[in-house]
Amino acid sequence: MNKETQEEMFTIITQQISDLELNIELLKDKIKPIAPDVSLGRLTRQEARQEQEVNKKLLEDSKMRLKKLHYAKDKVFHENFGFCDICEEEININRLKIIPESRICVACLNDQ
Repeated sequence: MNKETQEEMFTIITQQISDLELNIELLKDKIKPIAPDVSLGRLTRQEARQEQEVNKKLLEDSKMRLKKLHYAKDKVFHENFGFCDICEEEININRLKIIPESRICVACLNDQ
């Protein structure tokens, strides 16, 4: 990967980190407990709890992805960034632009 591509990837990763951090803050607001004094019907309260559980899972997944993006940001200028951990071939740049934290190429991912 050349220097120009590395810089482009650094910018993409930085933007995705920023977007994800904003999304995490929004999710934190959505998982706050439902106050018992809030007037909701039984079904509506149950639906709100279900939505809360979905948002908790999204928050957990987002925090994990954020860690992976920070790792990718730290490694983007290293010579082994963008290479598959399994076959050691270069990962398609279009895949990296969408999922910059990718450490496995599509071929190896399909083999698993």
